[in-house]
Amino acid sequence: MAEDEVLIDPHVENLLIFPHSNDFHRYWMVEQRYLILQDKASCLPAFLLAPPPESHVFDTCAAPGMKTSHVASILGGTGKVWAMDRSEDRVAIMNQILEECGVENASVFHGDFLKTDVTDKKFSKVAYAIVDPPCSGSGMVKRMDELTGGNADKSRLAKLKNLQ
Repeated sequence: MAEDEVLIDPHVENLLIFPHSNDFHRYWMVEQRYLILQDKASCLPAFLLAPPPESHVFDTCAAPGMKTSHVASILGGTGKVWAMDRSEDRVAIMNQILEECGVENASVFHGDFLKTDVTDKKFSKVAYAIVDPPCSGSGMVKRMDELTGGNADKSRLAKLKNLQ
């Protein structure tokens, strides 16, 4: 891929491919949220869910909001995305990101999806859910056993338990 080329992703229709050599983090279209930098793998949950316009969707581990903004975009600004996260700090960041991205069809709240009353009347139209817990990298621990002597760090395990 040439440095001045931009391609439309052959799998995810609203995803553009830029050369890896370009750093777009300070590009004005990124800073003003016309373009959102996101790895293709992060786009797959909303893309594969493919909710039709007017759908209502749970985003259960939503912060920082990139998948929320993507599913809201797929909905074309219609329907509703109920975005929640267990971390109050991350919910604040998500609110800011969604506002900057112009997402208007999302309701964001702090909470644990496993403790959410999904029978609440306000969720009666929800027919789709994204369940994509944050990656802890914990799958790497087994690979590192020979270096660490197989000893698990108990404080790290406690933090991982609360992450997801």
